[in-house]
Amino acid sequence: MMPQDLEHYVPYYAEKLWNLIPAVYRTTDTVIEVVDPHQSDKEFDELPGPLREMVDRIAVQVAAIRRSIDRTWEDQTIEACDDWIIPYIGDLLGTKLVASLDPRGRRLDVANTIYYRRRAGTVGILEEIAHDITNWDARVVEFFRRLARSRHGLDPEVGISSAGDDPVGHAALRSAEGLIGRSSGTPMGGYADLRSVYGASKVGTAFDEFSHLADLRRGRARAGWYSIPSLGVFVWRLKSFAVTGSTPRPCITSGLYSFDPTGRLAPLFARPARTKEAAYGDRWVSSEEWQMPGPLRKSLYESEHANLYPDSVEVLRKAGAFYDGVDVSDVTIYPELGTFRVATSLQTETLLVNYHYGFCSLIGAGPYDRRNGGQPAGPAPATTVTGGGVLPALPTGGSTTIGDSQTYDSAADVIGIQELTLRSANRQRPLLRLDSWQPWTLEGAADSSRLLIDGIFISGGDIVISGDFDTVSLRSVTLDPGTSGAAQDPPITFATSVHGEPLKPSRLWVEGDVRLLQIERSITGPIRTRAKGSVERIEVSDSIIQGIRTEDFGDFIDLKDAERLLRRLHAQKEPLSTYLWSRLQQAQPAIASYLAGGASAPNLNQVSQLIANDLSAVINSGASIYSASRFALVTLDAGTRALAAAPPPGTDLVRLNRTLLESAYPTELADLALSSTTGIAALERCTVLGPAYLHRIEASECILDDRVMVEDAQHGCLRFTAWATDSVLPRLYESVQIAPAAPLFTSVDLGQPGYAQLLSNADRQIVAPAGQGSITEGGPTGSEMGAFASEINGLRQRSLLLKYQEFMPLGLSPVVVNVT
Repeated sequence: MMPQDLEHYVPYYAEKLWNLIPAVYRTTDTVIEVVDPHQSDKEFDELPGPLREMVDRIAVQVAAIRRSIDRTWEDQTIEACDDWIIPYIGDLLGTKLVASLDPRGRRLDVANTIYYRRRAGTVGILEEIAHDITNWDARVVEFFRRLARSRHGLDPEVGISSAGDDPVGHAALRSAEGLIGRSSGTPMGGYADLRSVYGASKVGTAFDEFSHLADLRRGRARAGWYSIPSLGVFVWRLKSFAVTGSTPRPCITSGLYSFDPTGRLAPLFARPARTKEAAYGDRWVSSEEWQMPGPLRKSLYESEHANLYPDSVEVLRKAGAFYDGVDVSDVTIYPELGTFRVATSLQTETLLVNYHYGFCSLIGAGPYDRRNGGQPAGPAPATTVTGGGVLPALPTGGSTTIGDSQTYDSAADVIGIQELTLRSANRQRPLLRLDSWQPWTLEGAADSSRLLIDGIFISGGDIVISGDFDTVSLRSVTLDPGTSGAAQDPPITFATSVHGEPLKPSRLWVEGDVRLLQIERSITGPIRTRAKGSVERIEVSDSIIQGIRTEDFGDFIDLKDAERLLRRLHAQKEPLSTYLWSRLQQAQPAIASYLAGGASAPNLNQVSQLIANDLSAVINSGASIYSASRFALVTLDAGTRALAAAPPPGTDLVRLNRTLLESAYPTELADLALSSTTGIAALERCTVLGPAYLHRIEASECILDDRVMVEDAQHGCLRFTAWATDSVLPRLYESVQIAPAAPLFTSVDLGQPGYAQLLSNADRQIVAPAGQGSITEGGPTGSEMGAFASEINGLRQRSLLLKYQEFMPLGLSPVVVNVT
């Protein structure tokens, strides 16, 4: 549509209509107002009255009519018409417009209507429609062709003929026609040939080559496939992202590396090898597995490595100033684990890798085009860093761009920030590895300071925001949330990387004063305030925030906010604080000395250790610390209340005591995903994995999968949000209740393709309202709740089924199967 401020129709017609009105009415309608009565030479300004205001509004409509007249010729074609014309042209053609498409998609849908109808009912057009409507890769399978049955004389010859009478290419032709399996050689409708490992591994997938007994159930998800009316529509919802020139992480075992730079065992994905122009229309051929953006299996890689290496995965060695690809014979790849082994001669070489990983959306640091979200130019001076290694010291003002996807270490603290931008180049995914023992401090110089981190993957250590900031922004950033260890006895707190290091979370601590903390399209570990830090407003959109446990349920080691805790204990304003103060044998004098100050006063770390020792002695005393009077002001969840009423013995009692203290002092002792005792947190399309404690909250289209405690529940609102039982929240609107830490997601481990992806049966976890509401379709537009709401996956699938009603062959019904 033509921009409305170029032709100046509105002021033209406003002035023209105004001049048609008699002057007496114009003069009467004009209001004279003194601009500044304190000046000696008073200035006057004419302000429009009600009559002029009405004329101006009429002029806007006249301008709209004039634009419509000017575009009469263009509005007759779908290619050039205005957006509001699209439904009318579609109605003339009888096109069913669906809700999942934006204006551009609807325009293409109407334009392709005749093209679709000429090919209606064919497998090729059904795959193309699935791609056009959902933007997912799809493969359509006619399940009746996979039914096991007795053959008759009219059936074509199947199987591979003997070498003597089989002409050249005869077997390949039968494979192309689907009469024999491409990988296994199994005849259509016959007995399975299990000699091919890769062919056998495809059973139950879109590329299954074996025949099956009839399944007469209604086709849905994984049931009712093999029947005459069922048509399988296999869709790959996950995206495959290409990382180029990344630094592999060496394993403890010599010669073994992980593709993931943090050392996680993350499965590799295949590169999407089909394009709209080459895969559909007259060039359509049923796809092969290696062409689809799905996870690689060892059998698939070994069978199709000629198509996958180096297109989907490649190892590079440094040769002078450049990197050359390593021959496939010198590399052994384990795609399910995301690791590889190189020949002995290459183990001392400098290596880089190209690989693909899978994820649900354009969230977090990733090699995707971030310009769609807007990339304003950073402040001057601008510098570019490449080559990996030690990250150069950052300036207090200016912008630093990391130009590749390699790993950088040893980031120095930045003190006195005025306006600083640290970003990655577009389509790059560099890793900034911090020291796990020494936090990375970024200190603002004044309340006008600004900090922007964009497109960086940060792992290994914590970030501390100190000083004063006007704005701290994280955009398309991944702050490693860490990975929990195995739930065994004794439990393992953290999983370990291939290098043997614990995968700890990178927490963002705010110790200064921040007016606005913005987090957009990011994945982060805990976001918390401590040591008198405050944030006036936290704005989080299209993001995942995860908090995992950093200690077991035994002795206290790390107090999350020692400053706040010691002041609460010293003030003794609650019965529990009074009781604990009497039990602090070592910490009492140290706290008093610390608060008094002076040269001989202990520092905060020393006092923190003494408090941790005394609290550990309290929970290990062999008696329950619970009493109704002590915890009268503490909101406990139902499970903790039940245990406190009948305390268990032994280690379970220690765990109960620690849980009671974490419930009473959440910001000081508990592991929280999000914590702020001041200001307001505004969350929009977010997934919060872990408990939270906030002063005020506003949330829309979010998933709060664990308990959330809000100090001021009289303000704010939760709309279209899933929240956990025993939370303290403001008023609710169109929201659903779930159990804390309910199994909603495919995975909660970063690096896994289904990280924070909703399960198809997530709605079964809804506790209230009983039998109502939805998580997978509970958004205001019918989209899912949480960080991937903008993907509108549920809406896309429903739109596809509606579109198929127009082009599906008679008697067949689609069965949509989510491969990823």
